[in-house]
Amino acid sequence: MKSKTHLVAGLLLTMMVACTPKNEEVTEEQVEVAPQREALDSIADTRKDALRTDENEISPNLPMPQPVMQLLTQRYPGWEQPTLTDGAIKRAQAYEQGPTVIRGDFNSDTRQDYALQLQQDKDVVILAILDGGDGNWNVYELKRDILFNERGTLKSLYYLFLTEQGEELPDSETDAAAPHDAISVGIENKTTTYVFQENDFTEYGQSI
Repeated sequence: MKSKTHLVAGLLLTMMVACTPKNEEVTEEQVEVAPQREALDSIADTRKDALRTDENEISPNLPMPQPVMQLLTQRYPGWEQPTLTDGAIKRAQAYEQGPTVIRGDFNSDTRQDYALQLQQDKDVVILAILDGGDGNWNVYELKRDILFNERGTLKSLYYLFLTEQGEELPDSETDAAAPHDAISVGIENKTTTYVFQENDFTEYGQSI
């Protein structure tokens, strides 16, 4: 009886070994692989909004080099961006640049210059800042005026926009065109354009 039991067990073991494939005999059909698209989707399915971008330390309304920012602090201590009236903001929407800062080549030397308005105490100051090269910047004060008091809040009535080279200058008797980029300053129904000529800015005005 005991020998018969051993014989049955031996037969079962032999059958199990015979039915098990050897490593080198495993075929592709015996390996389960996820469909390719499903695998790619599982890798690519990450949250894009989890990425964090660095914030610009300079306000996007004042896209100027750090040396210019330092120069403004030296020349106009305590300056800040002015609050604009609703009318100035609305009129400025017609232009690509402004209403606080514009960029262009105002003296035709192929370097980028800036114009801006700032608030200092109770005044609004409109400046042109020209790149003189070699790290030097030249500041021109184009206009200074008292800020408008709107229900206890001081606001600027002015808005800046760019007059590009070749555009007609306002109030020009000869319908002259701007020889290079120029600085235009609007206030309610009047526009003044400042053109750099002979080492200084010349005003061209027009009521609109």
